[in-house]
Amino acid sequence: MMRYWLTLLLLTACALSYAQEHIVARVVDSNTGKPLPFASVYVSGSNSTITNVEGDFFIDVAPTDTIRFTYVGYKTVFQEAKDLGTKVLMQPDDLSLDEVTVLGTDLIMQKVLEKLNKEYKKQKRVQSNFFYRQLTFCNDRCNAFLESFFSGKSAIQLRDLSLVTGRYASLASSLTANPLNFFTFAQQSVFSPKRSFPEKEQLVPIYSRYAKSFKITSQAISDGERTVYRLDFKPLNKNRWTVRGSFYVDASTFELLKYEGEGLNETVLHKVRGMGLLLPLEYSFTINYEHEKDFTEVSSVYFKTHLEYLDFTYETTGIAFNVGDRYFKGRSKMAFNDNLLKSIKKQGLNREFWQKNEIVKRTPLEEEALELFEHDNLFGLF
Repeated sequence: MMRYWLTLLLLTACALSYAQEHIVARVVDSNTGKPLPFASVYVSGSNSTITNVEGDFFIDVAPTDTIRFTYVGYKTVFQEAKDLGTKVLMQPDDLSLDEVTVLGTDLIMQKVLEKLNKEYKKQKRVQSNFFYRQLTFCNDRCNAFLESFFSGKSAIQLRDLSLVTGRYASLASSLTANPLNFFTFAQQSVFSPKRSFPEKEQLVPIYSRYAKSFKITSQAISDGERTVYRLDFKPLNKNRWTVRGSFYVDASTFELLKYEGEGLNETVLHKVRGMGLLLPLEYSFTINYEHEKDFTEVSSVYFKTHLEYLDFTYETTGIAFNVGDRYFKGRSKMAFNDNLLKSIKKQGLNREFWQKNEIVKRTPLEEEALELFEHDNLFGLF
């Protein structure tokens, strides 16, 4: 009898340890209280997420799980799930720039180039799966909501996407058509093994002849645990299709940690009443990287675009998050200018699948848009 009760007690303890809790919280700067968007929330390779643009996240964990929070320029936080509250405080860099030594910019660039060249040659065919969410607003009204899963090559920069599955809803009027292919902005490049770029190709900051195209300056910051180099770049030719911004590099390993900036001299084909118009486009982006597989892999991509036509102002936001091998591979490769709506329509809508796969917590604005489209039963109607 005693053996029976001991066995029952052990089974009960095991069941409690594996019981899942649904945690919802916000990651903020400990000094200012401001939310930290796209911070990494990691338990394991099969259980991770990121914060949304407002710093919020959710994750299902066991009480005994330890959650790791990381954000470039902030101290890493390790927190047991059972002790987690509604806010996670992260401490920003606490050393001033003049307290750390900065290597010469050219030497840093040389080290980064060497590392990325080796990784690209070895890992350029590695694939992963990505969750993707996109919203388009016209004059502050959400008129398109899209969620999908892609598989794609993930080393250094996201590319060669294949659609796994998706859903899409639209309130487009007869006067305008939604720009559908903004998912291509998730494939923003930071590095190229090429030595030169034809006029039609976008200039990127990390390539062998960067000094002929960009002015790059470097600074060092520290989170108290490691030193990080921030390299700011500006294009020398302001008329080229290119970018300006910053990328962040681990000072000891020269691993790429983060890339952020804005596009310059970008245009987009916008269809109005059946006619194609080439309009100027403003856009910004943030890309975070991870190194769980011992190479530089895209962890998340966020972008925001802005364009205007007559009395219409369009803004599109998109976020992609690396979910690893958690979902099946893509069925058909997407060309750069493929119509995403037609590809999703061809595959059909799996409503049960989307009820279970939010992945990245939606903001209140995104929830409102989703509820509108679901209430009017617009998903799956094209």
